[in-house]
Amino acid sequence: MKVSANLSTNFNSPAFTAGRIEFYLDFDGTYFPFRHSKLHNISENETEYLNKYFQNLNSFFNSKKNNFSFKITTGRSFGAFKAVTELIKSKGIKMPLPDSLIAKNGSDEYIKIGTDENYYKTDLFPFNYDKTNLQKENNINKLTAWDGKAFRQKIVETLKKYNFKIIEYDSGHSVKDYGKGSLFAHVGYDNFNLDSLNMPPRSEWAVGLRNDGNLKFYLSFPYDMLNVEERRNAYNDIKSKLLTYMDGRKVNYVIAEKREKSSNNRPVIIFEPKIEGKALSKLYDTKEAVKRARLNNDFVIAAGNGSNDIEMLNPLNYIDTKGFSSDLKNADKLLEKPEIVKQLKDLPFVGIVVKNDKNKLAKLFKLFGKFGKIIEVERGKLQDGIETALKMFEQKRSGKTNNRSFKAIALIFSAVSAGGAVFLHNKKQKSKAA
Repeated sequence: MKVSANLSTNFNSPAFTAGRIEFYLDFDGTYFPFRHSKLHNISENETEYLNKYFQNLNSFFNSKKNNFSFKITTGRSFGAFKAVTELIKSKGIKMPLPDSLIAKNGSDEYIKIGTDENYYKTDLFPFNYDKTNLQKENNINKLTAWDGKAFRQKIVETLKKYNFKIIEYDSGHSVKDYGKGSLFAHVGYDNFNLDSLNMPPRSEWAVGLRNDGNLKFYLSFPYDMLNVEERRNAYNDIKSKLLTYMDGRKVNYVIAEKREKSSNNRPVIIFEPKIEGKALSKLYDTKEAVKRARLNNDFVIAAGNGSNDIEMLNPLNYIDTKGFSSDLKNADKLLEKPEIVKQLKDLPFVGIVVKNDKNKLAKLFKLFGKFGKIIEVERGKLQDGIETALKMFEQKRSGKTNNRSFKAIALIFSAVSAGGAVFLHNKKQKSKAA
């Protein structure tokens, strides 16, 4: 038995008459199926493939445009997303752009103010760094007392007291990929050894303030900041002043400190609002969407392929786990509870895992695929996963979903995943043998 890779040949595309679909889609490796680096030396055949891939998605989106909202939620900053979009465009590829862009793993949401058609004709990017979803920022302010504009001003004022050269930038990755948007277009790379805590200063006295909008702040300090005594003292003093500022305003926040490998191992400090005990992530937006879906008989689809997508894709984060952690370590025990299973079946959400080489998200499908809450697809087969999820929604909304149809759809989910075709083939052979 041969199972087609294109599920649109397996059943009719759903024709919706009510109910809105909100779609949250990771970018790299999910919506855009190639690696960024591939774009620099892309072949004619690969360009043709991508244009066909996006033409099909565009036609699909247009067919659902009256009740379909498409959002990209990415780990990229606004500027980094704009840069890769322009690179894609320069290669003659027409990629449909979303209704809104959620940058830096749940940070600011940028609202579309132009059209794809105008962008591909005039180069006028349909998003603006200053045009954000103010309602989201206000809601987070009510939850956490986070005031991004005021905190940014405090950060700049504090850094100026130490006579830093302040560099506002889009990405800590290479100049080759991001040009003037790269931090390293404005400060040199350092490659000397950090061999003591009392070294003489060598790095340029410059700090990077990444363009992450108003809901997250990322400070990149000189490479030797923690290895030169007077610089280390300045670092600790700056951190102390910023923490005092936040604590004095009773802000719920998370602070992280690390050396960022992707940015030449510079020490960084990251400030983020704390939502339900954790740093703001992609989950915030999808969780709000699921709340709306429950009220309005709508449906939410989220898709991703990396570790920063796990929270967003974990169905347990959208239900009442009865006081137990929604962490995947507890999932096996939770899924033995009938009340948890019932909530999952009623949940107006499906996650799509796009497989990657590291396969970090495979556990999600193993746990929740049988409940019809996670679909697993190969890279480049995103539309197959979407159509499967929408078929599930259509059956549920029409009241046709019962145990038998639920199991049938779970079987389709298995077919979409890697090995699914083999599974169905083996089942057929066993049937013949019987």
